Amino acid sequence: MKDKRNLPAGLYIVAIDIGNAQDITIRAMETLRLCHSLICEERRTGIRLLKSLGLEKPLYLLNEHSKAMEIKQLFEELLMMKDKVVALISDAGTPGFADPGAELIQLCHEYNVAVHPIPGASSLMTAIMVSGVKADRFFYYGFLSAKKEERQAELKQLKMMNRYDIVFLEAPYRIKSILEDMKSILGKNRRARLFYKLTQPQQAIMLGSLDELSRKGQHLPKGEFILILEHDKRN
Repeated sequence: MKDKRNLPAGLYIVAIDIGNAQDITIRAMETLRLCHSLICEERRTGIRLLKSLGLEKPLYLLNEHSKAMEIKQLFEELLMMKDKVVALISDAGTPGFADPGAELIQLCHEYNVAVHPIPGASSLMTAIMVSGVKADRFFYYGFLSAKKEERQAELKQLKMMNRYDIVFLEAPYRIKSILEDMKSILGKNRRARLFYKLTQPQQAIMLGSLDELSRKGQHLPKGEFILILEHDKRN
């Protein structure tokens, strides 16, 4: 018998997989089945996800190129009437975290549109859970600047924050340059932990000095990664 259940109206923040298609939760799949439309960063990601679940939904784009006016228009079209179930996903893992989805979520709060979390896989939490780092206190930095000079200036400032483990997210194609800059500025003996393509068949977890990780990074193909810079144990 076909399921007749409905979801309360609003914006559903849906975590999807971070590499392994089985990362997605049962609740996330059910939400995607029942939603009226889907907001995604890239159309191909949305199409691939829906196809894997045997679904067809209207797709709308929201990514780093979306201007504030366009996000407002998207909100007005999909959510202003408050009678639709709209799902928001990112390219991988948990949306609304270091991506443009936060602006749409804020509009929902401002206009009293319900926001429903559908939690699941997160690359950040996945890295921490397998890191072996006692993560009761750490500093999340996120993305360093894409420009080399600005990135190096940021690292020089971070050099002073040597009492905490620091977590970095980065673009897949910058793994080599990031490690080289870190080795140069923070010292080749500073230790770090590199998490590459988590939950995927090519998954690799590497511990070592920045010098060791930099050499290993030269041979890694482009791929999603997270890096935890360990606190300086000499301090």
